[in-house]
Amino acid sequence: MNLSPNAGRPKRMPPLQLVSMVDMIFLLLIYFLASTSYAPPESHLAPALMAQQVAGGRAADFAPQVVEVAPVAGEPAYRIGERVLRSVDALRAVLEELPKEGGVFVKGAGNVETRWAIEAIQAARDAGFVKVTYVPMELR
Repeated sequence: MNLSPNAGRPKRMPPLQLVSMVDMIFLLLIYFLASTSYAPPESHLAPALMAQQVAGGRAADFAPQVVEVAPVAGEPAYRIGERVLRSVDALRAVLEELPKEGGVFVKGAGNVETRWAIEAIQAARDAGFVKVTYVPMELR
């Protein structure tokens, strides 16, 4: 038998400190909102390089054209394969005859004036090429 004065009364719990718990919940909520990534998952992104499947096509059908720009006797010379062209108009005329699907690479030698390479790029654009890439050649 318990004869203490609090024998019949239930024990009182100390009051809960809810303010600090609510603060912690809000801090966690802010942390999770700030650290969430809003970008779509990688599985939903389109790849930068997509494989093109062409039925019945050969790899050579889509090979890019290469235009080399190099000075010959101080004059700009444009070389496509074995052809050596001395003017931008002649280059444009030759490029208009070539297939456009593969694009064109303009290679400029290190000792070439920049305007010659720019003229070759513009000639390729004027001839109807959509994919035009400039590549500086290494000097040997």
